Amino acid sequence: MAAQDDINAAVAAFGAAQANEAAAVTQLGTDVTAIAAELAAGGTVDTTALDAAVAAQPASDSALTAAVADVTALAPPAAPAPAAAAHEAPQGGF
Repeated sequence: MAAQDDINAAVAAFGAAQANEAAAVTQLGTDVTAIAAELAAGGTVDTTALDAAVAAQPASDSALTAAVADVTALAPPAAPAPAAAAHEAPQGGF
């Protein structure tokens, strides 16, 4: 049962992480829209934090990609599809 408990905990953790990521992406979209509006209105904006967020994204993507590959390697391979039965052409005539 420990393995199932581990799987249940992992599913819950992934769900929470996905919710956090979705909220962060939504917030970034809102922020970038506000920054663009401020710049269009002739204002100035210190984009240091935005630049840092953009710079951090590849490391986040890389870490997630590596983690997914590690988990995928644990999954048993899919069962091969059954071979199609060979059918002979009908013999005989009329």
